[in-house]
Amino acid sequence: MIEQYLARNAEPEAQALHSGATVPANVSGLALQPLHASHAWQGCLVIPVFDECFATLQRQITALADTNTLILLVVNAPQGGDPDAIERTLGLLSKLRTSDFAQVILVDKASPERQLSPKQGVGMARKIGCDLALTLIHIGRVRSPWILQSDADVEFPEGYTQLFYDNPERSASGAKIYPHTHVSEEPTLHFAAQLYDQHMNYYVAGLQLAGSRYGHHSLGSTIAVHATSYAAVRGYPKRPAGEDFYLLNKIRKVAGVERLAEPILKIEARLSTRVPFGTGQALRDIVGHLAQDPSGNSYRSYHPECFITLGKALQEFEHWAANPAADFSAAVSEHLANIGFARFAKSIGKQNPSSARRLQGVHDWFDGLKTLQFIHSCQRHYADQPLLQTLANIDPVFRDKVFEFQTNTD
Repeated sequence: MIEQYLARNAEPEAQALHSGATVPANVSGLALQPLHASHAWQGCLVIPVFDECFATLQRQITALADTNTLILLVVNAPQGGDPDAIERTLGLLSKLRTSDFAQVILVDKASPERQLSPKQGVGMARKIGCDLALTLIHIGRVRSPWILQSDADVEFPEGYTQLFYDNPERSASGAKIYPHTHVSEEPTLHFAAQLYDQHMNYYVAGLQLAGSRYGHHSLGSTIAVHATSYAAVRGYPKRPAGEDFYLLNKIRKVAGVERLAEPILKIEARLSTRVPFGTGQALRDIVGHLAQDPSGNSYRSYHPECFITLGKALQEFEHWAANPAADFSAAVSEHLANIGFARFAKSIGKQNPSSARRLQGVHDWFDGLKTLQFIHSCQRHYADQPLLQTLANIDPVFRDKVFEFQTNTD
């Protein structure tokens, strides 16, 4: 499977390394010289880099210096991007090249002739890095089959790599997600980060209690993916944002996605505009709310009834799989209609599947994206509520589940 992926679906940098055992022109670093050195790295970590500062990356590299970890930095810039940000990125690339870090591979996707399409963005950057990591695992230069992934805003704690190096197989496939917390030394931004983390924890807890298979966090800086699973789903989607969500969405259909108990990653809360949506944009919106209401009580999130309705839908899918003529309840049917269930049911019905196959089919169709669309449909009936009020009043089991994820409580 990995061999097939590298030959057919990997990006040119990885294909060149795989097919010809040569180093592509835009890939450099002491770690690749000589290519067939006897040394093998214990594991590897991929970080996309755009408009970051050298000191931040240096701290990350230093933190992992004693772990025998190969770090692949994909220094990238979007075509037509902010000229100042691109200039800073090119300056960073030059400084990294002259630093001669022994455990770093640099990928240049920032020079004018190598910049990324704005339609592909960070998704392409992650894919290039992970494709190269997969190649190095395949040819035996990296021992662990787990590809760690992060961002420049993460502080790597002690023991970050230990789980995957002490027992690298642990499970034969899938993805693992580190617990995390967003932090900031600026009080308002730190409070905004707490609210955002609570919002996301609330969403994941709601999905899990409803019985969803897709109840997990999706943050690119907290993921480790097994090489076989990465190849099975053909790598990262080439998207300017949400690439982490879509990767895990694909992986969950073929393998497990597990939340680790530790260590906790601290992520710097930043009002970033690097991607069109995501954490940085969400924090910007929350800071705007706090300017109007410093208490945070006006910040809204999903009504709990949305997750109750989701649970009903998942239960009714079980009955539908056994008897496709059965009707869905009124509380569920409208939302399924809004997300195109009728078309899916007609399509799978033509295959004359067994009940088990029909149930598997609906679980694959009603994936993380469809689940989110279902929740958005429910929002039309159940208006968002102040998050802090919701967390104070929801069922204790639900609240406990939310705070099971909560690591930012100071």
